[in-house]
Amino acid sequence: MSSEPNVPRGISVVIATKGRVKLLDELLESLDAARSRFPLPSEVILVDDSSPDDVREIEDMCERHDARRIAFGPSVAEKRNVGVRNSRYDVALLLDSDCLATPELLNEHYRCYDDPSVGAVAGLLEFVGPDTWFWKAVANSQFVVCFDFPRWMETVPWTPTANCSVRRDVFEALGGFDRDFPDKPGGEDVDLGLRITQGGHVMTCNPKALVYHQKKTWIPVKAMIKRLWHYGSADLFLMERHPDLLYPCYPRRTLLALAVVALCVVFAALASPLALAVAPIVLLIDLALCAAAMQSYEKRRVSFLQQVVIQLLILDNELGFLCRCLERRRFDFMGQQLIYFDGQAFGIVDRGSLLTLAHLGSAVLLAVLLLATTVLA
Repeated sequence: MSSEPNVPRGISVVIATKGRVKLLDELLESLDAARSRFPLPSEVILVDDSSPDDVREIEDMCERHDARRIAFGPSVAEKRNVGVRNSRYDVALLLDSDCLATPELLNEHYRCYDDPSVGAVAGLLEFVGPDTWFWKAVANSQFVVCFDFPRWMETVPWTPTANCSVRRDVFEALGGFDRDFPDKPGGEDVDLGLRITQGGHVMTCNPKALVYHQKKTWIPVKAMIKRLWHYGSADLFLMERHPDLLYPCYPRRTLLALAVVALCVVFAALASPLALAVAPIVLLIDLALCAAAMQSYEKRRVSFLQQVVIQLLILDNELGFLCRCLERRRFDFMGQQLIYFDGQAFGIVDRGSLLTLAHLGSAVLLAVLLLATTVLA
């Protein structure tokens, strides 16, 4: 199958890691079972920058599970580049350290490469662990949809690298992950997938190439807020590299919120100090109207308050993007968004229309309240 005659057939599992010793041990144990069912050679490469205390435990794990540790960090993207560059076999399987492999994982990834047009394989990821009220909101947000791509798509333009394999020669020809992305994870997997598929290779989906992902590394609210901020920040880098995928977006809610605050400040200076109290009232009502609109449109099994949380997460993600635009002075991208799939724009238009109605309702309320503050002054 390999297009490089000097590269032996087999799978090199590359895991970028730092700490997470217990989860890593569980992953390596699950990979032992998957490797035992795989008829070709395989290896596991850990690219790691853990603390010295954790390194001792990780090196013991490597002894027990026939794995190899390479000391490198902190960039997750460059860790994966280092892992693939130091691999032996013609297919590299990229996994996150908080995942568990299923017994047929290696077989299901590798068999897809019988088709010479396939350059990469998107495996399925299922979250496991106890539910929380917050997790149920996250699970019904737009931020986990990408992990479900293999359930309902045959091919994709990109996939998360929590469970993704790629031909090593394709990876190397493209230069691997873009080193210019920020060190925090986000966007570099999208960029790699787009370059693979735009280069004429197919990224096929295989729902049988399954891993389980621990919910507990996603559930903490603070970690989720930081993660989505970084995802939003990375969108600017993606836009700069893939301008052909840009599409005009509806007014961003964060910019509308800033406009409301600015208008209330101006009104307070010119007419009545009471106008300062209007901004938080209008913003809270606008958030509630947006949540109600999306609750009606999406008909998901979440409560209204969970839908409010989803809208707050979207705002957090959007703020990360806008702050990066301001930092790099790329104001031209503030009114753009990325479209990856045929039909994605239709969903954006449908949702955007409902959100516009919600914003119009908030604008009417804003006008009424500002007028009232003038009368009361």
